[in-house]
Order: sequence, then C-alpha cells, then structure tokens
Amino acid sequence: MKGRTHSYNTENDHLSCRQSERHLKALRLLFGLFACLFLFMLARHTQLVFFPGKELSSEAQYHIGVQYLEQPRGEIFDRNGIVLATNLPLPSLWVNPHHVSNPEELANYLSVYLDIPEDEILPRLARQSSTGKRRDTFPIKRWIRNIKTEELEEIISKFGKALYIKQESIRSYPHNDVASHLLGFVNLDGKASEGVELAYDDYLRGQQGKYEGRKDSSRKILPSSIFSYKEPEGGDMLQLTIDCTIQNMLEEELDNRMEDVGAKAAMGMLMDPQTGAIYALASRPAFNPNDYATTPAEFRKNKALIDVFEPGSAFKIVVASAALELGIVTPETLINCENGAFNPYGHRIRDFHPNGVIPFSRAFEESSNIAMIKLGAQVGPERFESWIRLFGFGAKTSTDFKFESVGLFRSRDKWSRLSMGSLPMGQEIAVTIPQLVQAFSVIANGGYLVQPYFVEKTENRFGETTYQYEMPPAKRILSPQTADTMRQLCYQVVLNGTGKTAAIPEYHVGGKTGTAQMARLNGKGYDPDRYTAVFAGFAPVDNPRIAAVIVVQEPSIRQRWGGHVCGPIFQKVVREALIRLQVPMDEKVDPKSGEKSPASTIMARETRTAEDQLLRRDTMPEVFEDIGVADADTASPRPSPDELDLDKDLALLITPLDKLALMPGQQIDENSNHALPDLSGMSKSEARHCLQRMGIILDAQGAGWVESQSIPPGTVLEKGATCTVFFADKIPRSTSNDTG
Repeated sequence: MKGRTHSYNTENDHLSCRQSERHLKALRLLFGLFACLFLFMLARHTQLVFFPGKELSSEAQYHIGVQYLEQPRGEIFDRNGIVLATNLPLPSLWVNPHHVSNPEELANYLSVYLDIPEDEILPRLARQSSTGKRRDTFPIKRWIRNIKTEELEEIISKFGKALYIKQESIRSYPHNDVASHLLGFVNLDGKASEGVELAYDDYLRGQQGKYEGRKDSSRKILPSSIFSYKEPEGGDMLQLTIDCTIQNMLEEELDNRMEDVGAKAAMGMLMDPQTGAIYALASRPAFNPNDYATTPAEFRKNKALIDVFEPGSAFKIVVASAALELGIVTPETLINCENGAFNPYGHRIRDFHPNGVIPFSRAFEESSNIAMIKLGAQVGPERFESWIRLFGFGAKTSTDFKFESVGLFRSRDKWSRLSMGSLPMGQEIAVTIPQLVQAFSVIANGGYLVQPYFVEKTENRFGETTYQYEMPPAKRILSPQTADTMRQLCYQVVLNGTGKTAAIPEYHVGGKTGTAQMARLNGKGYDPDRYTAVFAGFAPVDNPRIAAVIVVQEPSIRQRWGGHVCGPIFQKVVREALIRLQVPMDEKVDPKSGEKSPASTIMARETRTAEDQLLRRDTMPEVFEDIGVADADTASPRPSPDELDLDKDLALLITPLDKLALMPGQQIDENSNHALPDLSGMSKSEARHCLQRMGIILDAQGAGWVESQSIPPGTVLEKGATCTVFFADKIPRSTSNDTG
C-alpha cells in the first residue's frame, strides 16, 4: 500500500511540475509579447515625436493654432508734438469657411454689402484650396471705413459662425499729403516703403507677439489650451525736426507757384544753418500716403533728395568765397567784365547785365559770369576742385538721408578744356537741394559745414530714449571774416541785384539767384526750352536762423529767371517761418531821422556808394585782375590752413595760381611783346586803354562797342603795332545759359 501511495504521489509531482513549466513558458511568452509591443509603441512614439510624417504633421497642425498679436507701430511727430503718422484701428470682416453652409448665398450677400465681385468671393469660401489644402480663417475685407459696426454685426448674425469681426490697425497720416515724401508710407501688408518709415523701420516696427493652443470646432484657439505666449512690443515713437506748419506753408506756396508759372515740378528746403535741423523739405507734385496705390510711382519719388540739377549762378558763392579766402580779391577789387562778352577757353561767354570795369562786389551783385570765370582762373583748377568738395558737393550731406544722391561732379582728371569756363558759373555740375542748402549755411553760420538732419530722437514705450541725434563736430572751411563778407555780398544781391523779389520787409535777406538750361533728354547738350530756376539764401543776414533753397523746374513763362520764379516763394515762406520761430525783426537807424525803424522802411534808400563814385569817373581806373599785382593795401591777408582748420591734404589751397590767358585790363610788362586780347564788347575808351598799356596803336572804326578786330585774338604783336577795331552801336545781349 505504501509503495502504491508513493508511486501515486510521485506521478502527481511530475504532473504538477509539467504544468508549472507550461505556465512559466506561457508567462514568458506573454511577457515577451508585451515587451515587443512596448518596444514597438516606444519606437512609434519616438518616430511620431521626432520624425512625423507629412500627413500626421499636417493633421497635428490642423488642430494646433497660432494667433499672431499685432504690435502697434511707433508714431511719428513733428518738432512740436503734432502727429504726422499714427495707427488707426478699423474693423475687418473675417470668414471661417468650415462654417459656411451655403457659399453661393454668402458670396452674393457679401458682394452687395462690401462692393466686391461675387466671382472673387466664391472661390475663397471653399473649405479646401485647389491643391487640397484645408483653408483656415481669412479676411474677406480689411479696414472697413464706409460700413457702420451695427451693419456689420447684422451681417454676422445672419450667417452665424461663418463670419466674425476683427479689429486691425492701419497706418494713417492725419495731414494727408503734408510731408508725404519725407514720411514715406506703410503698405497694406504692413511693410514700410520709402521715406522715414523705411529708413527708421527698425525703430518704428516693434516686435510681433503670438500665442499657440488647440483649436475648437470653429477653428478658434481654446483659451484653456494655450501653451505658448509672447507679448507684442510696440514700436518706438519718432520725433522729427520738421515743423508741420512751416512744411505745409512751403508745400502750398510751391503748388501755387507751379500753377502760376506753368512748371512741371518744384522743390524746397528750409534749415537751421547753425545746427542743420531741417524745418521743411518738400517735393511737388505730391501724393497722399493714405491712398498711395492710386498715385504714379514717379510722384512718390522724393525729388528733393534724389533729383539733381545744375545750380547756375547760385553756385557762384563757391568761387567767390575761395577768391576772398585766398586773398585774390576784396569787395573793392576792380574786375573788367568786358562789357558783357568774353571768349575764354575758346568759348564765348556773355553776361545778362553787361558791365565794364566794376568792383567785385558789383560783379557778384549782378551775377557776372565773366567775373566769376576770371576769379576761377586765379583760383586755379586744383584749388577750385578742392574748394568745391570742401563745400560738400559730390558727396552725401547726411546719414539721415538714406536715399540721397551724391550729385554729379567729375574729378579734375575728367574735366574738359571748357570746364574752367563752366564750373565757376554753376555748369558742368549737378547738385541736390540739401547740398546747396548746406553750402549756403557755411556762409550763414560763419564758415562751418554742418550736417543736415531731420530725425531728432526716438523713444520706446517706457519713455526711454533709444536714439538721440548728436551733432557731429562741424568743420570750419571759411574764416569768419570771409563768411561775413559773403553774407554782405549776398545781402546786396537781394537789395540791389537779381534777388529783389526775395526781400522780406521785416528782415534783411541774403541770397543768390540761379537760372540754368536743363540737359536734353537724350543727354546731348542743353535744351533751349527747358530751364531750372533757383533761389538760395538765408535770413536775417546778421544772425541767420534759416537757410533755404527753392527750385522750380521747367517754368513755361518767358520770365523764367530764378529771381522772378523762385524769389516770391522764398519771401513768403521764410518770412512766415521767421515769425513763427519768433526771430526778432531787424531794426536799423534811419540816416535822415536818426530813429530806429524796420528794415523795410529804409531798404529802398540804401545805395551803392563806392561803386556809384567809381561809375562817375571820367577816366578809366587802373584794373587789377591778378593776385600777383593786387593792391597790397586792400588785399586781405591769406589765412593759413591752421587758422582755417583745414585738412593737411588741402594745403594746396595756397599754392601758386593757374592763370587764365591774358585778360584785358591786366598789368603789362611794357618791355615785352604780348598776345592781343579779345576786345569784343569793350567800349572805345576801354579798348584804347587796354591797347595803350600794351603799346599797341588803336585804329578805331565806327562808334559804340567793339564788334570785331582786324588782328585775331592771341596774335603776338610788337610794341608800336597798329590794330584796327570796328565798333557797333549796340552791345549784343546775353546768350549765356545762366542768366542769374
């Protein structure tokens, strides 16, 4: 019995062991399966997270939304805090195509209310694009101005979740076209274009904000699901040096004058000559930045910074300043203006106001081309080129002007044989308005080249200054004495000369006119029917607070001279600007009554004294036209480069002179033979005086002024030779393309 029992137990034990092994194998298999499944899921999860497929990524993105938060663009103000550019919040109507049940009905309804063609709306209401991509919400019309909010809400209520209103900002310019070229504009996509808006976009734009989260069934982000948020940062406020009132006055006067004289374009600029701060900068025709898309691109161009023009006689301040600074002339130095006709460098030059021998001050006052060409010859090509560049021509005037032209001024190695007969009177060079204002500011401020600018500062939303203009050290290019002399010469131009129309009753004005023919459109020569009229000046003369340049292009009237066309604009705008800036009016002592009175009451009584006495003389005075023979008692001392604070490389400004070919009136070495000068346009007494000094006998035929001569100019004659000269009753009038 015991054996059977033992055997039975043993069999049970073996059976139990086999069952346990089977269970263990099953558990191992099950564990292995779970382990494989886990590893598969882990691998799949890793793939989905780090290497998602396009379809899955698109699906995930479909349920995750990003909402960008609009950052307010920085506002732009004038110098007095008047808003020139701001942001205007307006309602925009957005569509959710996934809630549009009847696209045809909605398209028809919106086309009536929004004035948009139905066939433009309908394709956009589809839930998928033509490529199969799911459409998200989109604006059907942005910045709605002509529909009341109540009407929009009524439309929305009719179509439920298919429509909704979203407030969006659009750039707005409250004064419409005022300073439009200076400001530029921001397009409908929020991108800056042209002007200050583009040049200072990094300051004005700010930083866009955004938040991310899961979308609900209406495609809107659930507030509770937002997992990322970045706050928007508004752009910086920008303050200009522009005075909105002065800017508006300048633009109105340019528009009025363009209409009066039938001109095609006009430009102007007013600046503080002491600091370079610009009060106004205008270009016409204008455009409205609120409606820029309807304006031709040509009208949106800032001609005042981009376009160049020949300055004509307004450029004569350069050669005059150089000659005074170098001691070549004084205001009293006599110059033979050849009775208005002269043939230097093989090119005939005429003056609009023919004169014989007159003081330099009178020659400048009457804008003598001949006198300036003679002075240019005494300055010499090398030094003249250096002086032109010293005055800032051929280079940008300011870092503020991102798109400013450098003008057209060739280096001396590219000059022609006629260049020294053209440059002194403002030809063969093209300048911008800022360059010309900068040059006249040198005279106005006592001799310093200041940098124009129009952005004063920027501030962030916390009131912290992020940019502040700092005036760079101004470079002295003229001595105070020369600058003062030039101011007085420019004052005489307005008082007695070609700039009378720019005179302001309450203030003394200094300036210079310019009239130049424009180049032909094909670039070959000058067009006899197209002119540029210029007036450049400053006021008050004793302590100038404004320097200004007015340019009118292609006036269609016969009197198209700079003084007649541009002078009245200068007079009106600068007068109002000085009064607005509270500049004290000029007062002088009336020589008759001994009482002080405004400048206007005695302006008409001021006369030329030394010049009138000179013109009353019966005999021809001795004429000095060369620094080498100038009267030592009257010639001003030559300042050293150190006194002028000039760069060392400009020491050539005191090198020996390059001389023009023999000029009538020069002192002559009577023991030498000399080339016969061109006597054209001289009176009989002037011709006799000139030939007598050379030891040549005059055989005069006729009366009046020299018309021709028997021996060609340049012929070398021995002392005692005879020259027959033919005289005519009239002096030929000017044919120069610069009449001042």
